[in-house]
Amino acid sequence: MILTRREMILGGSALCLSACSVPLMNVAPDIKATNARDLLVVTNRAVSQDPQQVFEAARSDTRFFCDYQISVPRDRNPGEFSFPRTPLDPEKQFFVADSRRFDTEPDFRHALNQRVRAQPKGERGVVLFVHGYNVSYPGAVFRAAQIATDFQLDQPMVLFSWPSAGRVSRYAYDRDSVLFARKALAQTLRDLAQSQAEQITILAHSMGGLLTMEALKRLALEGDRETLDRLNGVVLVQADIDIDLFRTQVKDLRPYDVELAVFASRRDRALKLSSVLTGGHPRVGEAENIEELRRLGVLVVDTTVAPRPGPLGHSSLMRSPELLSMIASRSFVDRIVGGAPGQDILIEGLSLTGSAALAIAYLPYTITGT
Repeated sequence: MILTRREMILGGSALCLSACSVPLMNVAPDIKATNARDLLVVTNRAVSQDPQQVFEAARSDTRFFCDYQISVPRDRNPGEFSFPRTPLDPEKQFFVADSRRFDTEPDFRHALNQRVRAQPKGERGVVLFVHGYNVSYPGAVFRAAQIATDFQLDQPMVLFSWPSAGRVSRYAYDRDSVLFARKALAQTLRDLAQSQAEQITILAHSMGGLLTMEALKRLALEGDRETLDRLNGVVLVQADIDIDLFRTQVKDLRPYDVELAVFASRRDRALKLSSVLTGGHPRVGEAENIEELRRLGVLVVDTTVAPRPGPLGHSSLMRSPELLSMIASRSFVDRIVGGAPGQDILIEGLSLTGSAALAIAYLPYTITGT
């Protein structure tokens, strides 16, 4: 893979724009939320000395449990989120309308069970979102609220926020933080499995995919079938995982029939940068090893042809209005579920020019990869 100097400069400068200042998430209980979205959070970040930042990049041996009501403005484009500013405009900016911190995990699980029970029996699930590299705690919270809103999720969402430095220059720190957070995420999955949720769906982005697979591998090696059996599926969005490492992770999970889906793009410049930093080896989310992934029993959705939001194209599933509309319609999932092993499915959607190809779903050759 060849990465041009222009792509290196463009990628670094674009990431720096999102990380040069520390975003805040001060609570504004006196301002009415325009479109409230409830969000539960588990984090192993250290508590920040700044109450408006809440948690920081430093690592903690303790997990903390929080509950937020996030106001999501209606006057925005799908896929966008913002940080609150002064003066606050609730019609245009995300903000925290209410918050509380739980003292113990059972208190957190009680709140989750209340939301799960509000769903019809047979549909009582929970979505766990794991963010990626270069993400601050406020950024993770507001991004999770944006995803839950734009995906039109009916099920409650739980965010697991690991101690990312939130700086483009701290790539190595974030990779070490992923290894540090494996145990905390595995325990969080156990907690969710012990709740009244009938199934757990994991949505992991970028380096969060590496963390997710490492946590699942830990559960598999410990023989925790009770937790792994509760998984409805694992969706890895443009995962920053070495392809050889991913192969071993999938093989460790094989006895537990964990269903894996990978959203990938050959136009992801951030993953190209990651490949350079890690010795030039391809990443799972680059869509360069589709056939190998299918043989492993992994569903691959190639979004290379979809409109690319932003200069890096690293958050297409979460930021592209076209792809968000496709996911929210549920017809995309229905077509994949109804497909046969080894089938290629062209996914079309509506764009400004009418009907256009958005993605190609490559179904695995076998369900279990055997």
